[in-house]
Amino acid sequence: MKRRPDARCEQAGPHLSATLFIWPLCLVAGVRTFLFCAGFPFFNNADEQAHFDVVLKYSQGHLPRRMERFSAESARCFVQYGSLEFFMSPDAFPDGRFPSRASPAEGTSAAVSAIEQAWSDATNPESWQPPLYYAIAGLWLKLGQSCGFSGGHLLYWLRFLNVLFVAALVWLSFLAAREFFPKQDWVALCVPVLVAFIPQDMFYGIENDNLSPLLFGAVFICLIRWWRAEVLSLLRAVCLGLTMSATYVTKLSNAPLLGVALCVVLLKVLSAVRSGNLGRTLPALGIFVACAIIPVGAWMVWMQHAFGDAIGSATHIELSDWTPKPFAAWWHHPIFTWQGAWSFLSKLLASFWRGEFIWHGTRLASATADYFYVISSLLLIGLTALQLARLARSDKVTAQIVSFALLSFIAAVLFLAFISIRFDFGDSVYPSRSEPYLWSGRISPVR
Repeated sequence: MKRRPDARCEQAGPHLSATLFIWPLCLVAGVRTFLFCAGFPFFNNADEQAHFDVVLKYSQGHLPRRMERFSAESARCFVQYGSLEFFMSPDAFPDGRFPSRASPAEGTSAAVSAIEQAWSDATNPESWQPPLYYAIAGLWLKLGQSCGFSGGHLLYWLRFLNVLFVAALVWLSFLAAREFFPKQDWVALCVPVLVAFIPQDMFYGIENDNLSPLLFGAVFICLIRWWRAEVLSLLRAVCLGLTMSATYVTKLSNAPLLGVALCVVLLKVLSAVRSGNLGRTLPALGIFVACAIIPVGAWMVWMQHAFGDAIGSATHIELSDWTPKPFAAWWHHPIFTWQGAWSFLSKLLASFWRGEFIWHGTRLASATADYFYVISSLLLIGLTALQLARLARSDKVTAQIVSFALLSFIAAVLFLAFISIRFDFGDSVYPSRSEPYLWSGRISPVR
């Protein structure tokens, strides 16, 4: 008589094989990120100088207390290791070749000293940014120094922190996808494969946007698991509260996504009230509130003390020379025309996928690829929205979770649209009066 295989073994097989596939995929994503980080010179057009300067200050135990100038040490790095290849073409030089970089031995020449001084006199626009990424990157920089790295090698060591972020993001995307497809691991693997090979150049430089997708991904997984559970456990409350606060103290532009997350929390609390489970949920809910509010509140108190602005956005807006427009003037923005709306949305969706690097003064982009990114994104988002009603009839909880994901995307887009409408950008190059759209996909963790 044949013995029927244990059902648990049958379920474990696919999970085990999918998990074994994920580890090599994380490795491939890490190696790919490593190669691009090593291949691009310093410093890119995505404010890499400013982010490096803040990381360096954090590594030295210095927390900016105002809109500070670039440090002298950072200025020397910009001159010695900075490349003109992002911003200029070799044709701009008499012999068709870029001039050689200043070596440390040449650092005392008058021309080099003048450039260093110009950097040292300039204000770092990222001084006000929340601290989490810079604290982590500062510790990573100190570790590199302890390993004997210095100069240009230390700069690349700092970039290679992105290798860990990307590998972790691939793993996290698999966990999130498996929440949607709990019995279809091989379908869930499509998401981490996409993440592993996404051509987003944000991960090839030093910038605080790199940590946001990882943290909000963790928030999303915690929310999904609480939404499926009857009662919020203490451990899940701690994880959700800490990941939400960590997401905020990484980048202020993550706030709209956290707003959606808070709405989900409130809906779950109302559901507990209706079902009579509020009493069982209250202790964990109190822990969640404490874990979410205390770190954020502490940072706001510090910002108010040091910058006179609890949020920090007013400081950045003032430095950028942006001015708020009267409410009545909002509605004259070109985004309210078909042409303007398409210009904003198409550039934003393309930027979500490929990033914003320029090379020799020209955007690193393919028009064909950009059209593919835009059309496929709109098509897939539209099909998903149309299938929600049908999905709700067969699996109401999964339909609600998909709705949360769509709302997160919409919140990110509306946030950038609101900034575009709200301000007169003056003499700013980007955004500008002639093209008043903030379409940087790297600003939001929804990519």
